Amino acid sequence: MKSSGRLRRRTPLESSKPLERHTPIKQRSGKTAKRYKLRAPLVAQLLEERPWCEIRWDDGCQGRAVDVDEILSRGRGGDFLDPANCQTTCRYCHDKKHTEPAEAIDRGVAERSRGGEAA
Repeated sequence: MKSSGRLRRRTPLESSKPLERHTPIKQRSGKTAKRYKLRAPLVAQLLEERPWCEIRWDDGCQGRAVDVDEILSRGRGGDFLDPANCQTTCRYCHDKKHTEPAEAIDRGVAERSRGGEAA
């Protein structure tokens, strides 16, 4: 079979209207939205009770807690509504914990999974 070069379009492309969305995409399911409504007062309470960073990663720690983070993440079986699984943290230490997860586990500010088994 002989190659005749580039393929050529016999009909012009038709322009189409962009798809219109009538309702916005939901960011969370209804079940998850209810859990987050329960979390908001818990976060406010924890930040009031424990106003200082509980991680204290290094000298970059800002001291004042502005976030509440889980010790055992939800993906590994932790509950973000359990105050015993929550720690208050400054933004700097929170970022360090998530950018260096192995170090966070070694320091005891994060867990691999329930009971300490490898996930």
